[in-house]
Amino acid sequence: MKNKDCNKDFGIITAINGKEISLHIAQNESCSGCAAATLCEKTSNSGKDLTVIQNNATEFQVGEKVSVLTPQNKVMKAICLAFVIPTCLVVLFCLLQYFFFPLSDTIIAFISILIIAIYFFILYINRHKALFNFSIFIEKLI
Repeated sequence: MKNKDCNKDFGIITAINGKEISLHIAQNESCSGCAAATLCEKTSNSGKDLTVIQNNATEFQVGEKVSVLTPQNKVMKAICLAFVIPTCLVVLFCLLQYFFFPLSDTIIAFISILIIAIYFFILYINRHKALFNFSIFIEKLI
């Protein structure tokens, strides 16, 4: 895995079960100066726990500090699925209703929320499809 094409975080291995490695990603030190720190999941006090399936899990030990790598293209795919597509759907709906079906602002707001809810429900029921194959890798720190 090429480090330059990945987002990198650091974590500590909490458990190893076969090929599954459970780890805890602590809050990043640079998060304290970030303007969006209150909105970001990484800045929670406890950090984040996750499980990674790793073929070479026997090479790691509980308590070991590791690098957690997420390919940049997978990060961009997640951003598109979570933010870009639903925003485009709502903007498209608002433009269509403005030109073809004039509605009150209250109805537009409710329909926009409904569109987003339906979109995320469709994502939820299809969460096991290949579209949601997000690879996360771990490496030993050098």
